[in-house]
Amino acid sequence: MRASLFSVLLGAFIILAGNPGLADNDAAAGKNVNPPGPSTDSAPITTSTPSTSATSPDANPAPPSTPAPGETTSAAAPASDVAALDPHKRPMPEGYAAAVELFKQRKFPQAQKEFEKIIQSGTADVNTHLCLAHCFLQQKIYTKAIKEFDWLAKYAKNSMTLQKNSEHTARSLRNAMNGICPANCIKPNDPRWTIKAGAKVIQYPHSGGGYDTFTPNNIGQLIVFEHGNAVVKGTCPVCEGTTQIPVLKDGGTMPRI
Repeated sequence: MRASLFSVLLGAFIILAGNPGLADNDAAAGKNVNPPGPSTDSAPITTSTPSTSATSPDANPAPPSTPAPGETTSAAAPASDVAALDPHKRPMPEGYAAAVELFKQRKFPQAQKEFEKIIQSGTADVNTHLCLAHCFLQQKIYTKAIKEFDWLAKYAKNSMTLQKNSEHTARSLRNAMNGICPANCIKPNDPRWTIKAGAKVIQYPHSGGGYDTFTPNNIGQLIVFEHGNAVVKGTCPVCEGTTQIPVLKDGGTMPRI
């Protein structure tokens, strides 16, 4: 339980000049929060991993890009034309910059309403949904955050990293809400269990060929990949070997990994 779910899962969500920069709710009180900058056809979403360790989740990224005076946004085109575009190709929607300012001021309920208005208009881009997902996270409304991260995993097509991290975030939150340990410990209901030579096993490909094989005796043990090989690191420190955690509910404390 050494790093917050935010610091582990959100590290690759840097969009253009900034990202939500969300730290653990309890640790980040009073700190600035920076949402992602706009994405456009000419400047597609890019991602990178910040050089911060798991023990320093509170680092603040650069401020987001905002439209320069006179810069053209989606307001210059009919909403129907913008809505016809794929979400990752849409220009920055009207009202996004104002919603971003509310987000930066940590006025998450107000920012949420503004991002939702944009989505209802049919002109929302990927960044709008990303910001809304983090609005829900900051308010600990995990059920709605999962839906937004599921959306990003499906539609953030010009950033494979964002898609994969969104999918991972949604899965981790969903597991937490089902009481499933988020750590990589061997679980009894893992779909990878198979029967080999009459025995129940889980196998991971070995870097030198063959497989690393684990049996039901390894349930509850933490698996770490070192040099491409699956290595047992003892009893899982998150669930203490039970493979279960207290069920996460809306309003509950964000789980830590």
